[in-house]
Order: sequence, then C-alpha cells, then structure tokens
Amino acid sequence: MFNRQQLNFQIKMYLALVAMALCISCSFAENNSTITNIKPSTNTYDQPIGCVCAVFLSGQFKKGSKEQPKGYPALLHEYPDPLPCTTIGNRLCINKCLEVIVKHLPNSSTILCASLERDCHKERAYLFIKNCKDEWTNTNLSAGREYCCKDGMPYKC
Repeated sequence: MFNRQQLNFQIKMYLALVAMALCISCSFAENNSTITNIKPSTNTYDQPIGCVCAVFLSGQFKKGSKEQPKGYPALLHEYPDPLPCTTIGNRLCINKCLEVIVKHLPNSSTILCASLERDCHKERAYLFIKNCKDEWTNTNLSAGREYCCKDGMPYKC
C-alpha cells in the first residue's frame, strides 16, 4: 500500500503525462515559429540540462511575456538525455513531451486537478520546456479547453 506522499508523487507524474497529452489536440498560438532558440549555458560549471516538460496554468504567467512563470508547474516530466541546444533540439523536446501526454489525454482533468495545490477556475494548461538552459520556454501549446478544479477535483466550468 502506498503512503500519501508516494501516491501524490505518482498522481503528479500521471497528471503530467495526461496534461501534456492535451497539447496534442491544441494548436500553436499565432504561428508555428514561436519556439525560441535557446543557447547553451555559459556557466562552465553547469552541465546542460536534459529536456524538461512542464504544464503551467494560464494564471501563472503573462501571455506573450518573456517573464518566467510564477510558482511550481502543475505537472513535470524530465528526460535525462541532453538534446541539441538548437531550435531543432527544442522541437525534439516538445515531441518527447507530447509522446508522453497522449496516453493520458482522456483523464487530463482528473490528473491536473489532483496535482494542483490550489483551486482554479477557467484556466488553460500550457506546455513549457527547458532544454539546455535552466529557463522555462513557453511553447504556446495549450489544451483546447479550460480547467476548473476545487479541492483537487475537476468540475464543469
């Protein structure tokens, strides 16, 4: 039997996968060239990080801003292997994230709400990535729906 911490971790991982699957049904915002080129870290003491996928809700960042999202991602998934520090590497990272998400798309509301430590009302889930640099990049991929959660449970908005 799992303790609460193990169960919460497993739920968050499952939710991360589901939320990212939501992005499959979404489209690029405005145009398909919104992914920015991330240069490798200039700090020689840091190894480039691998591909990291995260889902942030629309209330955690300003749309169109280069500012980093506030707080912790609703869902997070990490790939240990580094990818190229180029636009192509970023797209590979996004594809890896989407591959994981697809499997959990039908349960995305349940997974997302269970992973949140707050209630939300009519917020959209957006996919962010880190590749090479320890900085979130908004892919502008969003689930095609709004989420409403109360006490860790989804409800119809």
